[in-house]
Amino acid sequence: MKNLQLKYVLLPIALAVSPTFLAQAADADTQSQIEALQKRLAELENGTKKEQARKEDYGVTVYGSFRPALTYSDFGNGESSTDVTDFFSRIGFKGDIKVNDSITAFYRGEWDIDVEADADFGDARLGFVGLEGDFGRVAIGKQWSPHYNIVAEATDIFNNRSSPFGYDEAGTFRTNQMVTYSYTKGGFKLDAGLQFNGDIENSAGGDNSEANNTAQVDSGSIGVSYSFGDFYLGASYLDQQLDLDDERDFRAVAGSWKVSKDFYLAVTYQDIERSIGSEVYDQSSLDIAASYTINKNYTFKTSYFDWDGDGQGRTFDGYNFTLENQLNDSVRVFVEWLSRDFEGGEKQEGLSIGMRYDFEGMF
Repeated sequence: MKNLQLKYVLLPIALAVSPTFLAQAADADTQSQIEALQKRLAELENGTKKEQARKEDYGVTVYGSFRPALTYSDFGNGESSTDVTDFFSRIGFKGDIKVNDSITAFYRGEWDIDVEADADFGDARLGFVGLEGDFGRVAIGKQWSPHYNIVAEATDIFNNRSSPFGYDEAGTFRTNQMVTYSYTKGGFKLDAGLQFNGDIENSAGGDNSEANNTAQVDSGSIGVSYSFGDFYLGASYLDQQLDLDDERDFRAVAGSWKVSKDFYLAVTYQDIERSIGSEVYDQSSLDIAASYTINKNYTFKTSYFDWDGDGQGRTFDGYNFTLENQLNDSVRVFVEWLSRDFEGGEKQEGLSIGMRYDFEGMF
């Protein structure tokens, strides 16, 4: 009987209290769902940030340079021509990403745009990938020759595709199938490279139809340079195996001097020993280049050059005059006069009026 009375007493209390417990349970469940949702949103936001950071790390820089010109050529034998020419228009992309705190991976690809023909994409100018860190920089693929970097870049200041004009007759520019190593510390730089079963011929293209028959290394170079204040000095050695019985050894030096903020002077000299079978030819090239900034927009450039083929190929000297008008950071127009006087031949002269439009953007 007492139990029955107790039930009657507890029943109203239970009925009164139960909504409170149910509400608390519902609130707890809702709070749990909210916390789970907040956690999920935080995960999504963090993932988005990571993806954005990854995309930024993999950012690709697209760049290019269009360099057409109208060129009048006098070949010195009574013949002449006027043509639309191209001074190495190109388009490319490049990028890099940190592998870890001390190593960065990088890549670059670049192709010729043949403005003087059908304006189509031509041969590859560059295509390489590599790693860079405190140890220096290692790259593999088609890239600028270490020999060019050390001794020719200082005098390669003109728009013409043959610049530097003496060096151009035999020196290397971009070299395919190459492994390079470079190290820079302060003003000091070491630059070296080996080419394996490639085409050493001096061209902008990637045609390997005349690749050498040598079994392993086709060419090798090593050079050092030092920049201090307004001065630059560089020296390079290059050995090329053109064929089984055809070899060239280059010993070259270069220097430049920023005489003032407006006046720049540079020189490149190569001493070349070419061995074809039992015949040895002592060849050489000399380029002296100068640049003077007239004012904010106008720059005058000039050069004297000489190539001595020592009876193997042609021998000539000549000069170049260039006037540039830099319209803005991306666009310039120029007028260029080039003269070559060939030993035992005719003097050839050319006048070019051209434009250069550079662009670059990151995506």
